[in-house]
Amino acid sequence: MPSKANLKREAQVLKEQMVLSDGQQDFYRVWAANDSPYSWKLRTYMHYKGIPYKRMSIDMPAINEIVKRVGMHIMPAVLTPDDQVMQDTTPIMTHFENIYKDNSCSPADERLQFINALLEDFGDEYLPRFSMHYRWGNEQNRQTVSHRIARAICYGSLGMHPKQAAPMVLQRQQGFDKPLGLTGNDVRESLDQQLLDLLGILDKHFTDHQFLLGNRPSLADFAVYAHLYTHILQDPFSAEIIERHGARTVNWIDTINEFGDTRGCIGQQIFGDWIDLDEGVPESLKELLEFVGKTYVPFSTGVAKAITQNSKTAKANVYGVMAEYGAFGYRAWSLEQVQLGYEKLNGVSKSFIDNLLTETCILPALMESGIVHIDLFDGFTPPFVKNGECDARVRYLNQKKRDTGPAWDKKE
Repeated sequence: MPSKANLKREAQVLKEQMVLSDGQQDFYRVWAANDSPYSWKLRTYMHYKGIPYKRMSIDMPAINEIVKRVGMHIMPAVLTPDDQVMQDTTPIMTHFENIYKDNSCSPADERLQFINALLEDFGDEYLPRFSMHYRWGNEQNRQTVSHRIARAICYGSLGMHPKQAAPMVLQRQQGFDKPLGLTGNDVRESLDQQLLDLLGILDKHFTDHQFLLGNRPSLADFAVYAHLYTHILQDPFSAEIIERHGARTVNWIDTINEFGDTRGCIGQQIFGDWIDLDEGVPESLKELLEFVGKTYVPFSTGVAKAITQNSKTAKANVYGVMAEYGAFGYRAWSLEQVQLGYEKLNGVSKSFIDNLLTETCILPALMESGIVHIDLFDGFTPPFVKNGECDARVRYLNQKKRDTGPAWDKKE
């Protein structure tokens, strides 16, 4: 009889990942999946910052452990060296920026700080439309990725083969189309054009600048990178598109992937300066902001408007096409944080940003309906999640799980 010795070895590896060995007492432990954009967003950031961590794979037992600690199957999730739980990449990275000062990803210029926050939220909250459109809207990608995810969750399993799990993965992902407004040929054709336009803008930008805000990476770089790498470049059908139309963008992705890699001396360690806005705003950055104004801004403000009307469905004209999609509280809360950042600007900085956002058609739309306060997370202590129902974030996730059931690829 076969001994299944290698499968048993895999199962033992998974158990050992949870334990910090000698010399790892100061390490974070990160549950991360290779098919999750937010996992890559956090991991490459930690590589760049030199933050020590131990990656934990996400198999079925890990999913159960995450649900127990966080309230829902969500990735990535982080355990601190003293076993506190952290969740949601944006506040996690903000927290790390305050602790690990070297290689700062937050510009000192408050004008760039706002652009950084705006582009990060664009990456986190709008680019998932591309991700889900290409990953699950194309048969080659659907079959490839469902088996890829199944292979990960079945690692070390003695009782289930990835071929058995792949159909279940595929079935669970079908529910993303409607919430993201991926219905109708006009919407999908628009997204095809949007990706080509975005790649054109980025390739032009990366002709003169190595990163989004100059010659050093910002938080926004990791957010935008995460979806373009994980769901576009890693998936076979969409990989052809980005390789053909975004060569410099793929070079930028490769650079981020290699952060912290000392093998062969390939990981970049010396970086330049941020863009000096007083010397002028690069035209390519303006074009990127214009793209944000035609996509992210109507998409996100549409959610906030829907919530004020107690509607679970939002509608907005996105890139010239009417879209109907889910009005999720998190997306409105995330927009609220960007708007609050805008409100903090004053004096010369505010005047500069007002002129730039008006020129790129982000204003007045970003603020014209005011700031909608989302109370779902009042009492949340980002990025730390308390155990039990005492934390607002956990209460929300538990309620969402009861309402919608589990999913395989949840933010953050």
